[in-house]
Amino acid sequence: MATLVDTNILLRSVQPHHPHYTLVESAFAFLRAREEALFVTVQNLIESWAVATRPLGSENGLGMTTFAATRELAAIKDLFPILPEPASIFEQWENLVTT
Repeated sequence: MATLVDTNILLRSVQPHHPHYTLVESAFAFLRAREEALFVTVQNLIESWAVATRPLGSENGLGMTTFAATRELAAIKDLFPILPEPASIFEQWENLVTT
């Protein structure tokens, strides 16, 4: 089965002191042991960058430097294939939420 990894899950996986870190790592291990396909999207990477570089404590920011955030994004891209997103995805989303 293919699974899209939520941005919040990605963010918890880079915060070893977060209360949900162990749960996230266990879930990843479980899914990988079952050979589940885990994916991210460009939107996940953008959201992760925004939170990672936001000041610590400011709206859940992680306070990472640009260098640290770049390193984390590289790790995410190494661990998870990025799903392609068609140009029409926004139009499809907008149609769904306005109907």
